Amino acid sequence: MPVDAKEELDAEEDSDREDDKLYCVCKTRYDEDRVMIACDRCDEWYHTQCVNMPDLEVDLVDQFICPLCIQSNPQLNLQTTYKRRCFFGLRHTDPSSPNACHKPSRGAFSKYCSNECGVKYMRMNISQYEHNGGKRDRIWETVKNAQKREGVVVCADAKLEIDAKPSAQKCKADREIARLNARLENVVREREMMKREMDMVVWRERLVELASERAERVDECGWDQRLCFGEEEWVDFGAEVLESYEEKANEETTEDGMQVDGVTTSHGEWWCTGKKKCERHSGWQKLRVADVAFDKETKETILSNLTTREREIRKGIEDILYPQLSNTSQAPPKSSPADAPLNGSSKPRINGEAAEKGKKKKS
Repeated sequence: MPVDAKEELDAEEDSDREDDKLYCVCKTRYDEDRVMIACDRCDEWYHTQCVNMPDLEVDLVDQFICPLCIQSNPQLNLQTTYKRRCFFGLRHTDPSSPNACHKPSRGAFSKYCSNECGVKYMRMNISQYEHNGGKRDRIWETVKNAQKREGVVVCADAKLEIDAKPSAQKCKADREIARLNARLENVVREREMMKREMDMVVWRERLVELASERAERVDECGWDQRLCFGEEEWVDFGAEVLESYEEKANEETTEDGMQVDGVTTSHGEWWCTGKKKCERHSGWQKLRVADVAFDKETKETILSNLTTREREIRKGIEDILYPQLSNTSQAPPKSSPADAPLNGSSKPRINGEAAEKGKKKKS
């Protein structure tokens, strides 16, 4: 088969599979005649009609959250957010009609979506003014000396006192807090991973101890192949491995220590039944004990360092948020040496969570 024909056939098969995919809560195939929108959290596609969203409002959506994501995460208070609509569309005689403008405004630059909508709104106001008996010439007299603005000024709070220096300091503090929060997230993530690895080392340490005790008791090599388990096997069978030693001990007790050739238990295949000084596994107890001890010491050191780093970062964040408390704590104590220091603090701990906003997609 020619290469071009094969590629064309593969493209057709991919297209057929895509056409068979079911979308939305209604579980129907893609229909190019129906407007769809993607959830910014799960990236699944939904018909606007199925989520009670008028087709005309799609352009106004800032972040769309589907009903399933809202129901699955009630603690997050998720909701769909919208952009500010063009002022001319809001002042239309019928704002919900297709003839009205349903585009978003230009934010702080203008309450209209475009200069054209701004001109149309002013013309509508002038016509209404004249209809009520006003004269157009009087309007011109009030605006003929107006100058074109060179910038945009946004007032966040009318009672806010404007001071350039504190504002610059606040911005610097916010940037530093964001940087420290990012470092804190990484440290906490690393520490959780290390704690999980530490749990596995403790499990392996216990397994070496049980295997060594059993080898002495039954006078065999006793090497347990499960000492080589990785993380996945440990997660799935870790507890069962330790329980197998208790089961095996009970069986040996009921049999009064007698060994019966040809009889194996469900866990017997894991143990080496060779002589106590097995050539294949010679000295495995000492090697495994040393290996586990080294791993445990290494991971304990890493955990200690990560904990120290986390405390330092949290302290740095608290010093920025509460500088007055930091200065108080650094001041020399005035009380007598007999006074015991208080443990604990009511200051909140800050855990940075970077929220990534998804992009809205629609057809």
